[in-house]
Amino acid sequence: MPRILIVWLLLSSLLLTGCADLMELFPSDADTTSVVQIYVAPTPQPFPPEVSTAARIRERGKLLVGVRYDLEPFSYVAADGMLAGLEVELARELARRWLGDPGAVQFRQVRSDTAQQHLLDGEVDFVLAGIVHTQGAENEADYSPPYFMDGEALLTYPDTGVLGPAQVGGHNVGGLDWAAGLEHLAAAAPEAFTATPYADYFQLVEALRTRQVDVYADRLLRLERARRMVAGTQILGQYTYEPVALMYRENDPYFAELVTATFRDMAADGTWESLYAPWLSTESRPTFSQGETRPTPTLDGAPRERSNMDTVTGIRNRGVVEAGYFIDRWPYSADRNDGAQTGFEVWLLERIAERWLGTPQAVTFVPVTEGDALAKLENGELDLLIGGWVHTSEAEAQVGFSHTLLDDGVSILSPAAAPVDSLAALAGQAVGIIQGTAGENALPAISQQTGIALNPITYPDLDTAVAALQGGAVALLLAERRLLLDPFYRVGGFYLPDERLTARPIAYVLPRGDSDFRDLLNLTLASMYANGSFDELYRVWFDDPIPEPILWPGEPLIPLTLRAME
Repeated sequence: MPRILIVWLLLSSLLLTGCADLMELFPSDADTTSVVQIYVAPTPQPFPPEVSTAARIRERGKLLVGVRYDLEPFSYVAADGMLAGLEVELARELARRWLGDPGAVQFRQVRSDTAQQHLLDGEVDFVLAGIVHTQGAENEADYSPPYFMDGEALLTYPDTGVLGPAQVGGHNVGGLDWAAGLEHLAAAAPEAFTATPYADYFQLVEALRTRQVDVYADRLLRLERARRMVAGTQILGQYTYEPVALMYRENDPYFAELVTATFRDMAADGTWESLYAPWLSTESRPTFSQGETRPTPTLDGAPRERSNMDTVTGIRNRGVVEAGYFIDRWPYSADRNDGAQTGFEVWLLERIAERWLGTPQAVTFVPVTEGDALAKLENGELDLLIGGWVHTSEAEAQVGFSHTLLDDGVSILSPAAAPVDSLAALAGQAVGIIQGTAGENALPAISQQTGIALNPITYPDLDTAVAALQGGAVALLLAERRLLLDPFYRVGGFYLPDERLTARPIAYVLPRGDSDFRDLLNLTLASMYANGSFDELYRVWFDDPIPEPILWPGEPLIPLTLRAME
């Protein structure tokens, strides 16, 4: 149960209340330093609900950010009475980049259980308060890429030999009796260990310092604080995952793009690392995708209003999903000889439709081309697009995307008699490239990253390139995985390793700014990951590892059937 942490401020009778940890950080306030009150100016009159977040910030000239006052090292009141922590510094950096002034930010105290309501009421633009992106939280808010991956892990000494749950057998492991670290570790560990529960966090930390326990199992955020208190310890073996992210209002695609692009810029120029290092170990720092070429959005370009798309109502009213697909993108989407649709994404959507509408036949597959697909999605003729669409930041300016379904990255195809796992031994050898493909486009970057000088030979089409490989004219082919799967499965005699040389995340394409539809689709995918049905279907089509599952913990608050949403 959430606990109330009460901090009496010296210069005011203001009572600050907050939940502990990301929901429950520490069991008591025994370590809380007395602090002076931070002045917070009154919140301006809220904008109408339809006004976009970026427009609010632009017109107001400052950020309104919800933070916790008691969540060290994220956001807390330091001994000097000032707000400090990673989230506080992150908010100031966003103000600097968006408004040109790191001081153009006003903080408002929120609790974990009230943060979303402050957001919905327009009292803050976004929340940086150790908020875990859960399935239930998808109901009324959207989230940035995670800036911290919380979850349970182990804090121990190097000489214990413990690297993760697999090595805790026979060791004395301490944990908090009001948290779930020991319980979850028991489920993850293959061998029995001695579990020693403690009611008090600081007693447990002292037990680790004096070697009364070998290992401390708990949430990363608490372990990070303990690591700074016990010299010579290290955090290892994370075994549960809870993404912590910036929370903002739904149906605001421009702001979503602004935040994601800004995080990417911060990672690229080193700012993210410098912000993170004073507060948390670098091992727990998430990475943000880089290499995109589209300029970062600005506040000046923000639309005045948020999106009002409502794809869910349309599907529910007509009782069928309208999906645009490519007829020739096997094994993702294609037409069989008898005219029926097939492919991994086709089969997956049919199973999703069965969950939503009671039958896998509740999908109408509409053939599209690259020339007309996006226009049909934007004008409402189609609910989504399938068939090997690559999720890029450039495309986010026009459409939305589901969670990643698979990785179509550039891969290596070689003869089974002379298999090639990497490019390391191929300097100077002939490499087959297919004209106009991702392999051709990625070759300069691959050569630069590997430091290997390749000898590319370009072929006009896949069949010609495969014939050259079979005849020994080239040692391997480089192309996106979709193209290489065709000869690998249909011809045989080839070797296709799991490794991708580039990342090309494939996802369903959705109407831009329709948070409810995206949430419904992603939560349905999460449930399929959880019950194994996604894995089962993936194995029918592919033999490489499935993509990373959706890591949002908890259960959805919305029904995953459109029939129940009437």
